[in-house]
Amino acid sequence: MKAYIQAGLFAFVVLATGALASSIPESQTKSNRGEGPRFELLPGGKFFRVNGKTEFMLGRNPVGMNATAFDDHFRNIAAAGERLVRIHFNYMPPNEKPGEIDANMLRVWDQVLDAAEKHGLAVLPVLDVWSNWNNGSGDVPSQWAKWDNSPFKRGGQALTPSELFDDTPCRSLWLQRLKKFVSHWSNRRAIVAWEIFSELDLVTGATEDRAVEFVERAAGIIRTNDLWKRPITASQAGINDWPKLARSSALDFIEIHPYASGQFKGQLDSLILSTVRQRLTKYGKPVFIGECGLSASSPHNTLDVAPHARIGIQHAIWASMVSGAMNGRMLWWQDGYDIFEKVDLRSQYEQVAAPAVAFLQDIDFNGFKPVSCVLSNALVGAMIGNDKTILGWFRDAQCEPPEWPIKLVLGQTVTLDASGHSWQIEYFDPATGQSNNKSLLATQAGRLYIVLPEFKDVIAIRLMRQK
Repeated sequence: MKAYIQAGLFAFVVLATGALASSIPESQTKSNRGEGPRFELLPGGKFFRVNGKTEFMLGRNPVGMNATAFDDHFRNIAAAGERLVRIHFNYMPPNEKPGEIDANMLRVWDQVLDAAEKHGLAVLPVLDVWSNWNNGSGDVPSQWAKWDNSPFKRGGQALTPSELFDDTPCRSLWLQRLKKFVSHWSNRRAIVAWEIFSELDLVTGATEDRAVEFVERAAGIIRTNDLWKRPITASQAGINDWPKLARSSALDFIEIHPYASGQFKGQLDSLILSTVRQRLTKYGKPVFIGECGLSASSPHNTLDVAPHARIGIQHAIWASMVSGAMNGRMLWWQDGYDIFEKVDLRSQYEQVAAPAVAFLQDIDFNGFKPVSCVLSNALVGAMIGNDKTILGWFRDAQCEPPEWPIKLVLGQTVTLDASGHSWQIEYFDPATGQSNNKSLLATQAGRLYIVLPEFKDVIAIRLMRQK
């Protein structure tokens, strides 16, 4: 667990400064709740639909000290062709009463949602986070444990953080606060789903059974008060897995936080591929990447600030696209939380997903699922698709952290089962998202044998079955 702790450490300070009064002019924040994109997750679907088209959504974890800062983030996100933002709405001001929502805080958060709607973005609101409910007695360094500042402790409603998970006055008041959030925002078009809690297992004293009961009660509150009956999730730290939580009917989709720290040695693309497919197989529910990174630790002397880290991040974005996950990118340090570490990663990564956006432009993910394939030994990658369209992404197996060396790759092959008589194969450069060449391939005994052209580092393909 320790390897994943640091990633969420600053979630609780979103908007938590004297800059609360800063706001976007009303003329620029008028909510278009009845207009703009319509985001939805249909029963049985594995991806979100946007205005009727099934999409793999790219997104971010933006952070700001006021609504104006968020609006700046949103402008850049929309301009980059990305659709999704996950935002922590979890700060509790010192004067807030347990079970209530500070009026000034709620006003600013309303402005944040107005700005997201203005830019046509889907929002996953995170309604509480582990740091508010951790007392620093475990593996979490004390400076990240904010239990002593909690209105629930100061007001005497709870002596320990894990009372949140039991039938206590603390939980009753928390659920009362949740109901107010959902009722207030139930008509918000931008909200695509609800995340009840981020990283439940880092709450001091947390156990699986108690956390599941808490989540199920919270989900009941949401479903009663959300007019649009949007899907619900909750998360654990890293790739930790509580089976009872994942299987609970409270969760419509599973959320993971893959950080390639420690034993994963910075191999974020491989970690995403393996974890997403394992969860899809094990639970049969959609899998959402809530946050991720090359390292969970603060970006000082870690792989996130390595000279060639951008290559590893690009690999991870493309790997998520073919993994079967609902979404990709969702970086932590690179998407805004670097501000608290006095490291400028955000400006370096504003356009890191642009090639993937270009590649996905005309792709409808309806019916897409992981496609089994056999790769030659020098490749790492995966494929996803349906009976008409298949996407593939592959990289040089030797392009690994910490250096991510790039070299020319020759004579590599991909083999997969395929219906029909022939398929058009189109080759793309993942560095640009642009097509390089296309040709026709005939199936042989129900299989396609692909010999990839020479490439440097990475290559992507799109297969289209011919009539």
